Amino acid sequence: MTAFSAGARRQGPRCVSRFGRRITRLAGACAALVLVSAGVVRAQETSLTIYQSGRVLVRRTFPVAVPRGSSTLEVGLGAPNVDPGTLVALDSGVEVRGVTVTAGTGLEAALRRAVGGPIEFMVERGDSLRFVRGTLLSLDPQAVRVEGRVLYTFPGTPALPDSVVSLQPQVSVTVEASRPRSALRLAYQVDGLQWRAAYALVVPHGLRGPATGAMTGLATIDNPGGLAFTGAQVQLLAGEVRRAAAAPGPRPMMARAAVEGNALEEAAAGVPSEEAVGETHLYTLPGAVDVEPGQSRSVALFPEAAAEVAPEYVLRHASYVYQAMQGQPETDLHPEVGYLVRRPKGTPFGDTPLPAGIVRVLAPDSAGRLQLLGETEIQHTPAGRELHLVTGTAFDLTAQRTQTAFALEGPRVSVSSYRVTIQSAKSDTVTVQVVDQFPGQFEVLSSTVPAERVSASTVRFQVRVPAGGETTLEYRVRARW
Repeated sequence: MTAFSAGARRQGPRCVSRFGRRITRLAGACAALVLVSAGVVRAQETSLTIYQSGRVLVRRTFPVAVPRGSSTLEVGLGAPNVDPGTLVALDSGVEVRGVTVTAGTGLEAALRRAVGGPIEFMVERGDSLRFVRGTLLSLDPQAVRVEGRVLYTFPGTPALPDSVVSLQPQVSVTVEASRPRSALRLAYQVDGLQWRAAYALVVPHGLRGPATGAMTGLATIDNPGGLAFTGAQVQLLAGEVRRAAAAPGPRPMMARAAVEGNALEEAAAGVPSEEAVGETHLYTLPGAVDVEPGQSRSVALFPEAAAEVAPEYVLRHASYVYQAMQGQPETDLHPEVGYLVRRPKGTPFGDTPLPAGIVRVLAPDSAGRLQLLGETEIQHTPAGRELHLVTGTAFDLTAQRTQTAFALEGPRVSVSSYRVTIQSAKSDTVTVQVVDQFPGQFEVLSSTVPAERVSASTVRFQVRVPAGGETTLEYRVRARW
C-alpha cells in the first residue's frame, strides 16, 4: 500500500488481530475498523489538520452505539501519545465527562504490569539460545528473583507473555448524551506529523531586467513516527499558533527506538483548496489520503504560476564606521544578488498566500539545463506582498569603499565623506543599490547620486554601472548618536 496515496481504498468489515482482541474491546465485534497490531486506524469520516509544529488535530467517527444518558465507551484512538485532556465531542448534545487511558504501550509499561509475577529472559551465548525463568520483584530499583536469589539486573532480554503486552493504549471515554446515537464523533490532539513548504522559482536564461518566471510550491508531509490513518481527509494549517507548555512527564526507563526510513512521493493530481481561518490559512488536500509510519509525501500548494521577476544588486554598509576614522579602504566587496518577485493583487499568484518555507531559484544554461542559483527562506507571506529573494553575491560586480574625510563636530556628532567605486565585468548595464545604515540621526549633506531615505536610519543610492565599466558614488554625511 503506497504511503499517503491519494484515494482511499474502501475496505470491508474485518476482524481484528489476536493482539487487537487483547487490547481493545470493540462494540460491533467484526464490524470494527481498527487493526491494532499494525497501528493502522480504519475509521469512518477521519480528518486530520496538520500543523507545521508537529501537532495534529484528529477528528474521527467511531462506530460505537451511544445510549441516552451517561455511558462509558472504549475506543482505539490509533496513536500512543494522545493527550486525554484534548478530547472533545463533535456532536451537540454529547459531552465528554471523563477519559481513562490504560494499558500503556512499550517495554516499560509491559514490565510494570508484570511486576510480582513470573517472567522469562532470553539469554544468547554464541549460537545457543535459552530462557531463564524468574519472578519480577521491582523496577525501581530493578530486581528479579532467579533460582532463589535476587539479581539487581536482568539476566537477559525480557520475554513477555501476551497478557502484559499492549501495542496500543486503551481509552475509555465517559460521555453524557441527550439522545441515543449510532456513532461517537470525537476530536483530539496528537503529535507526530508535520509539514513544510518549499518553492521553486525558474527565471529566464540571461535575466537582465523585468521578465516572466515560473513559480511552483510543494507541501511535504513528514511522518517519522508511528501514526497511521487510512482514508483520511488531510488539511495543512499555516500560521503561528500558540501552544501552552506541557507539564513534564515521568522519565521513561528506556527510550523507544526511532522509526527508520523516510520515502518521498511525487505530488498527487490536483492541488489543495485554500481558505483563511482566524489568523491562519488552511490548505485542504484533494481526495482521501493514507498516512503510514515512516513515510513522507509532497503535494502541490498551487498550480504553476507566472511571476514577474527582476534581478536586484545590493551593496550594504555597516553603521559603526561613522563613529570613528577608518584607516584602510574596504576592497573587493561583492554586492548581494537577489530577485524581486512582484505579486500584484488581482492576479492568480498575487492572490495566493504563501506559507513560510524555502525558495530555490533556478535558471537554464545555454543548453537548457536547469542550474541552482541559490536558496533562501521566506516567512508567511500574505496575498499581494512581493518577495525579495537573496541568493548569494554577484561574481562580476566588485566595489571599493573609502573614507575620504572624517571630523568630530561634538562628543557624539561626526561628519564623514565616502567614495564608493563599483566595477562591472558584465555585458549589460545594471543598477546597484548602495544601502547605508546609521547609528542614530543622520543627514546627507551632499551626494553625486540622489539619496533616498528608506527609514529613520537607512539611506539608499541607486547607482547605474555601465557594461564593462565603473561608476563612482561620493557622499558626505553628518551622523549623531
